[in-house]
Amino acid sequence: MSHALLDEILQPGGILAGALPGYEQRPQQLKMAHAVLSTLEEGGTLLVEAGTGTGKTLAYLIPAILSGKKVVVSTGTRNLQEQIFEKDIPLLRRHLDMPFDAALLKGISNYACARRLAEVGDTQDADLIKILRWAKHTEAGDRAGLGEVAEESPAWKLVTATPDSRLGPKCPFYERCFVTQARRRASRAQLVIVNHHLFFADLALRSAYEGAQVLPSYDAVVFDEAHQLEEVATEHFTISVSTLRLGALLRDARKALVDLPGTPTQNARAASGLLANLEARCDELFHAVRARLCQAGPNLLLPPDAAGTEKRAEAPEDLFAGTRRDLWFKVDAALEELSAHAGQRAAGSDGETAHGVARRADAVRADLATLAEQNDTKRHVYWTELSGRSLFLHASPVDVAPVLRQRVVESLEASVFTSATLTTGGRFDYVRARLGIPSDIAVELTLDSPFDFSRQSLLYLPRDLPSPKEPEFAAAALSRITELLQVTQGRAMVLFTSHKSLRQAASELRQRVPFPVLVQGELTRPTLLETFRKQVGSVLLATSSFWEGVDVPGEALSLVILEKLPFAVPDDPLTSARVRRLEDQGLDPFFGYQVPRAALSLKQGFGRLIRTRRDRGIVAILDHRILTKGYGRVFLQSLPPAGRTSVLEQVRRWWLG
Repeated sequence: MSHALLDEILQPGGILAGALPGYEQRPQQLKMAHAVLSTLEEGGTLLVEAGTGTGKTLAYLIPAILSGKKVVVSTGTRNLQEQIFEKDIPLLRRHLDMPFDAALLKGISNYACARRLAEVGDTQDADLIKILRWAKHTEAGDRAGLGEVAEESPAWKLVTATPDSRLGPKCPFYERCFVTQARRRASRAQLVIVNHHLFFADLALRSAYEGAQVLPSYDAVVFDEAHQLEEVATEHFTISVSTLRLGALLRDARKALVDLPGTPTQNARAASGLLANLEARCDELFHAVRARLCQAGPNLLLPPDAAGTEKRAEAPEDLFAGTRRDLWFKVDAALEELSAHAGQRAAGSDGETAHGVARRADAVRADLATLAEQNDTKRHVYWTELSGRSLFLHASPVDVAPVLRQRVVESLEASVFTSATLTTGGRFDYVRARLGIPSDIAVELTLDSPFDFSRQSLLYLPRDLPSPKEPEFAAAALSRITELLQVTQGRAMVLFTSHKSLRQAASELRQRVPFPVLVQGELTRPTLLETFRKQVGSVLLATSSFWEGVDVPGEALSLVILEKLPFAVPDDPLTSARVRRLEDQGLDPFFGYQVPRAALSLKQGFGRLIRTRRDRGIVAILDHRILTKGYGRVFLQSLPPAGRTSVLEQVRRWWLG
């Protein structure tokens, strides 16, 4: 019955066709919808690669509604999450004759905190004044609802909480809390719309603490943009301690134990002494750790603008040996003293914030011990990172597949993984291996895009450029980029694999071309994209974060230039650890991991170009290894069926034709 109803909704002349002007029938969409519905009703796991333009959002939302199951829909970005909730869900409510409830749920820091709002005193900060006025009448408390205050405004940090600082049911504002209300709405809804970061934050919490959870219980999950899952899951199952985390603990502890109005002088003095001791011990430890890291790699701690190098490196085995081990013990003792003091204060009359301080101090102690001892080198990689002035120490799982298999694939009634880029060389092998999806239990479905790539796009693969490994490549590539930009009169996105190449190209291109050159890092991402869309003829230069999730339909984007094949940096700590893991298993890490991973990234980069049936443009890949190396076939087989040429003059003729 539900499959017949699905046909009534999506088939030609169906409910949506009759209700929406300009509705386009997409056979791929209907086929995907039936596969999703079968999986949700019968159970199991479904992998769906649905090309750009398939309409996959409705192809999983409608089956989720028809299934009657409690379904979590997890998206790759907050933008897509909001689009589903604010555009697609209302559309289906208007036109489907069936009641259903859906809820939007984001991470804690996306909501104003009622407790912190109450703590704000008199202020002259313009953004803070706007937030306080908005908070009096907002129902959801979602900061996205206040467009007048920029997302990066420092004012938001004063009125939002983090998972570390939220008090939960112990907070006196718990019943009025926007997070509490959002979670209650989610518990009542049939569909819960989240993003991958929140999904895996919940999964990590459930794995660490029995009975703890952020999301309500659910029957099934649909992952959109599923190609992102390994990296997001790795991030949320990573243990981290940083100067930033310790600084936040010290700041909040001072606020709760020293500066809180009414705190007895004796208590404030005792807490102040403990915090001063902890701060001094932390400074000593991280100073010594920095010195050891400089010995291991002198350029590691220099900003990339100065050194042009990566800021991530595997931690030396002796990072916490000798004197540094003694310094760690002193930090551990100082954290223990802070926890004990805060616990005593929490048991008294000083409120629940002291309890939060005790809990956080204990958590930092445990995580720092894990990082210092490095007891699980087979399953984890221990690495360091510099971000701004903050030094991070991490322990990341080398392989998240076992967790995903156990906690998602085998634990839920049904799971659906979909994206425009899941196959490499026409196969799902890579994604299944990385996400823990056994081939014998997964249904696989590949759906071509309804776009006519052979007519709408041209793939330019020059043979006459030097190899990317040769010193002459950078200058030759820059000259070819300049020639291509002249063909389309700008209207281009040029994607690089390193910030160093990006900076060099930006400096040169601004002198060579008459088009506005927009550079990642000089403006915020939203501002860059908005400017690029409006300034038709401009050129946007960017790196990895722009290889996906960028949607610029129309003539503003008519040319995508990919400088090199997007292989991961070989000495990146996670990449190195995963390569070693595959080698230990007797597998070929290059063809089993590095090539398919790069092929998916390349496929995402290509996908920036054609976003509608009316788009037309060129993709240029300047790395001739795609033609000269055996593995190039995997890349080419993974790309849409565009026309191909290696001759620049043919590119000009195609563009003018």
